[in-house]
Amino acid sequence: MNKAAGLLLVILLAACSRPPPATPPPLALSPEQMLAKIRNQAEIETEVAFQAMPDEAINDLRAQAQQAESAGDIAGAVAYLEAALQLHAADPETLQQRAELAIWQRSWPLAERLARQSYAAGARLGSLCRRNWLTMHYASLAQGRQMPEPQLAKSLADCTVLPPARL
Repeated sequence: MNKAAGLLLVILLAACSRPPPATPPPLALSPEQMLAKIRNQAEIETEVAFQAMPDEAINDLRAQAQQAESAGDIAGAVAYLEAALQLHAADPETLQQRAELAIWQRSWPLAERLARQSYAAGARLGSLCRRNWLTMHYASLAQGRQMPEPQLAKSLADCTVLPPARL
């Protein structure tokens, strides 16, 4: 009788135990590789491009951020972009550049949030739109979520405006 009660107790305790929490799979790409893919896959040479009138102060700050990033000064690049966002908090290009640096810094939720803000504020067309979607995609992957491939492909295709065929 005692053996049966002990066995029953062990079975009940085993049934109540929880499996260890699932850890997200290791990233297949480094942040640097993600950033290269975001920037390289966004360009299509035959596409019609739409650009807003530039704000010279913001353009200067973004150019300085680009130079700082090229020199390996990510903190400096972030500071320049944050200064640009102080001038215009909803500038889509600046938001996207900041999102890309968040990828570099492995700040996945920030990268995803900024890319979404950029997409909402932007024209939803062209290179910027594709960079938005790719940033959201890689930031989601890094957080253990995956955007379905058909959805990503459709979103990227919706960003592309090809010129009309010439006769």
